[in-house]
Amino acid sequence: MRKSRRCEDPDVQAMMTAGTESVEWVRQELACADLSDKRLDRRLTKTAEHLAQSPSSPINEACGTWAGTQAAYRLFNNPKASPAKILKPHWEATAARMAGCGGPVLVMQDTVFFSYGRHVKTRGLGPIGKSNAAHDCGLIMHNALAFTTQGVPLGILSQSIWARREVPVEDYQEKIERLQVTAIEEKESAKWLVALTETVERAPLGVAVVTVADRESDFFEFLTHAHDLQAHYLIRARTDRKLVPEDSAGCVRMQEALSDAPALGSMVIEVPGNGRRKARMATIEVRIAEVAIPPPQRRGAAKTSGSIDPVTVTLIGATESSPPAGVEPISWVLLTNLIVKDFASATEKVRWYGRRWGIEIWHQPYGRQCKVLKSGCKVEDCLLEEACRLKRYLTLFSIIGVRLMHVTYLARAHPDRPATEVFSGEEIEALHIRVTRALPPADPAPTLREMVRMLGRLGGHLGRKGDGEPGVTVLWRGWTSLYETVETLRALQQVVNPRDSG
Repeated sequence: MRKSRRCEDPDVQAMMTAGTESVEWVRQELACADLSDKRLDRRLTKTAEHLAQSPSSPINEACGTWAGTQAAYRLFNNPKASPAKILKPHWEATAARMAGCGGPVLVMQDTVFFSYGRHVKTRGLGPIGKSNAAHDCGLIMHNALAFTTQGVPLGILSQSIWARREVPVEDYQEKIERLQVTAIEEKESAKWLVALTETVERAPLGVAVVTVADRESDFFEFLTHAHDLQAHYLIRARTDRKLVPEDSAGCVRMQEALSDAPALGSMVIEVPGNGRRKARMATIEVRIAEVAIPPPQRRGAAKTSGSIDPVTVTLIGATESSPPAGVEPISWVLLTNLIVKDFASATEKVRWYGRRWGIEIWHQPYGRQCKVLKSGCKVEDCLLEEACRLKRYLTLFSIIGVRLMHVTYLARAHPDRPATEVFSGEEIEALHIRVTRALPPADPAPTLREMVRMLGRLGGHLGRKGDGEPGVTVLWRGWTSLYETVETLRALQQVVNPRDSG
């Protein structure tokens, strides 16, 4: 068998330092796990290996034996295996990959909902909708996921999982009044501040880090918290905010400030499909304006918990000039505290915001679908019956889920790299045997693109002219099938050459 080589390219190296020999990466990623019990540390690694080899299978099927299944259940039921401790070696490895990626790192924040309402015996859940109905219960997860500027995922820096309290019975006006007097630390919005704080604390020194987030992050306390932490951000505006006119060229609203600003030029961006829209290319016009945002009105506890000083930000307007008929045009207003002085720097930030779709592929909030964790791992089918167990399970699968995005994005960023930089020799041979019924050629070595397309075929991708490159879901199925093939070939080798297998 050929041994897997490592590439010196920083982006590839950043993702693949965890190893690629089957599930060897699991051992390396969790090597520094400390659950205050060496046996429990070993159990964590072994359970992760089982689940990574068969990510869409139930726990008992993935573990293969009754002893392995019992060990997994004991792990998820053990208070020593807290979600924070399970995640810790992964975010430490993520920080190491960030240090080696050779450029700015984009940390995407987003929230995903997991529904367990159909599992009536599960305890400790909370509402994930607008009611307290039993069928609308589950858990909420908020992540800060690091990417290179090319869109290659590096890992999770921050993760919170919780169950909501009961939804208050109130009308819209009562809800507004309640939120106005509630300190930010007591609101669910605090998740953005916690993730930002942990991102700053865990990111390696010397690495430029930019938090990228959607409209839900656009609230005044996020802007002031970032200022206090000296953290950079690039977020989408939720509303047409009021401005401080004397510090905003006389403008009273953000849209007015952008309308008064000259157009710097046009750029073309890729808009991926998401189930509701088709993938397409969009030509957008770019403008910038520097403005000051005043603090919002607050009462009660909220009045003493927030800043009273305005916040200065740069607005980047990105508006599609000629969208296709019947298609909603792209219209972004981005807020940032990065320096943006010209067209080149503005377009760079627009492209960075466009990379936010990477975490949507992982989370895919539209329709509460989640391509990796839900469709791939089927984590909502888990029957652990306790929210505390599910939190540990979701944390471990989050680590596996990030890993399973690697090949997709590496192949897109570096399609002509040798496949041996990502796949082990066993995996290359097993994949060729499954798809082509022959061994791979010794020279030239298969490329990443070739291997990923074969992996996609194994997962059901037809590879027709209009099908595009394989996506995360079919690659997930391909990986699962490939691992089964590798294990079969290993077992066969043990039978044919028992001495070599030792």
